[in-house]
Amino acid sequence: MTKDTKSILIKVLITLLISAAVFFVPFEALGVPVNSVQVSVIALFVFAALMWILEPIPIWATSVMVIAICLLALSNKAFNFLRPVASYDKDAVCAIIRDVVGQNGAANQQSVKDPQKDGSIKWITPLQKIEKDVNERLTKKGKFNEEEFYTSMNYVILNTANKAESIAAKALAEGAADNSATDYATAAEEANTPEALSKNISYQQQLAIDLKDATVKLVDKDLQKRIKSLASHSVNLMNSKNTMATFADPIIILFLGGFFLAAAATKYGLDQNLARVLVRPFGTNPKLVMLGLMVVTALFSMFMSNTATAAMMIAILTPVLKLIPGSDKGRIAIALCIPLGANIGGMGTPIGTPPNAVAIKTLQSLDLNVSFGKWMAIGVPYVILLLFFAWLVLMWMFPFKIKELKLDIGGVFRKDFHALVVYATFIITIFLWVTADIKIPGVFNGWGVDSNTIAIIPIAAFAVTGVITAKDLKLLEWDVLWLVAGGFALGVALEETQLAKDLINAIPFSSWSFFALMMGACFISMFAATFMSNSATAALLMPILGTVAGGMMHAGSMSGPDAAGLMVAVAFSTSLAFALPISTPPNAIAYATGVVPQSAMAKSGVVLCLIGFTLAIVMSYMLINVGFFS
Repeated sequence: MTKDTKSILIKVLITLLISAAVFFVPFEALGVPVNSVQVSVIALFVFAALMWILEPIPIWATSVMVIAICLLALSNKAFNFLRPVASYDKDAVCAIIRDVVGQNGAANQQSVKDPQKDGSIKWITPLQKIEKDVNERLTKKGKFNEEEFYTSMNYVILNTANKAESIAAKALAEGAADNSATDYATAAEEANTPEALSKNISYQQQLAIDLKDATVKLVDKDLQKRIKSLASHSVNLMNSKNTMATFADPIIILFLGGFFLAAAATKYGLDQNLARVLVRPFGTNPKLVMLGLMVVTALFSMFMSNTATAAMMIAILTPVLKLIPGSDKGRIAIALCIPLGANIGGMGTPIGTPPNAVAIKTLQSLDLNVSFGKWMAIGVPYVILLLFFAWLVLMWMFPFKIKELKLDIGGVFRKDFHALVVYATFIITIFLWVTADIKIPGVFNGWGVDSNTIAIIPIAAFAVTGVITAKDLKLLEWDVLWLVAGGFALGVALEETQLAKDLINAIPFSSWSFFALMMGACFISMFAATFMSNSATAALLMPILGTVAGGMMHAGSMSGPDAAGLMVAVAFSTSLAFALPISTPPNAIAYATGVVPQSAMAKSGVVLCLIGFTLAIVMSYMLINVGFFS
């Protein structure tokens, strides 16, 4: 057995032992009542966190494993021998229905047909039929939460009332003679058969009135508390379809559209040609050349993979680095400006880096939507400020001795059909993304599509025209998509097993300070991303923070704009992984040149992390106060 194999096995063993220990934690004694399925979800979170931190297997593989565990062991389509039992208190449901409908009203005074599975007919009261239909609907839905309990009861009772009205109206239309009884009880006594009574107009009209009054009672505060208690004692499983859907979530399609744009730009030389054009205005002054390189790298990383952008720019710089004397600290600055530009630039757009996409997905789960254009309105100013500070820090720490630095970037703009398709699609897609939310009263009411839908344009255009071929598809960063999908699956697990709501009810979020929460969440995100993938950090922490934000919103200690500002600040903080070669692939690429000592990366990285951390909090706080997220 090799040393690497032993290391992997030890990491996996540690992960499994700690994850298994979760099942022995006395949650009830700690004031957090959770059921068996929810404990399994907590164990899954611990498992994912340790696998992402220790990384015995690639982080994307851990995400795929998380989704597999959700499907095979925690969903409604799991293996029979692994599947937990979803359950709720049927007697409690019937008790609520009886109290709402009333046991002495029309619903309990007559019989209706209830076809049996064997083809026979059973006569039961409308009240009993309502109880049966509600429980059948809940069982079919397989979703035992507060909203579904209320919806099912309201739907079945109201549907029964509408049927009663329909029967009465039909009887009147057919000229049926209603008996002279003024109340349905007397009518019931005069009816000779259940069938005759079921057509009694007075009875059906009174039944409809009683049931519609019952639906109004459902909003009674005491009944709402009983429904809430019923939900909190129910055991829910994950829905397999929703879990599978994480692989094709709209945010995944948004990212895939970005990958198609990036792949086409690289294939047809658009990236290098733009780099040549954009860097030229910065002249030959080493300080300004470095600024130009940072700006160009940041611009590319807004729409391309940070890793691909860094690799391309380092390749362009490799000949230049050899021309700078080894004694000149400016060499370090030039090499470091690329990973900094790539990491910072990715914060500018929703598709720039996975944490942004995870943040947007989390906000959507809270019914808060931040569009592509709105994210850029926040992200681009943040990127510009942080780039400027990064440029100042690099010049301060690693000053240039040389007075002139020339970059020779080759390439020409292609003019063949495929290249023109790439240029046109780039312009159209980015234009639509940026302007999707722009509305001019009486003139322009937006495009009517969201950013996720717009992302299908480059996918379709490049596939149909042959810009991207089957061979190119194999080179796309599918691992990033699967990594993000794993984070979405954890969010689904939190929501559908009701662990999120139970945690919200168990923790007094109303007493928390919003500013303290933002500071703590941003620092934890930044610190964790320094030692593990920023994508994995976001996938792990965002669903939890979404739960916390939801709880504080419910308790009234946080508003929707506050939650949006929190998620944006955390997303930015998660991308502040500047200090170590292992923090991000761009850092590793720069370190691999041999020009950047680890100590130099750490010193500049720590300073910029603190600056970026402060900027993220100050900007988000200011935007909240000026009503930007309202």
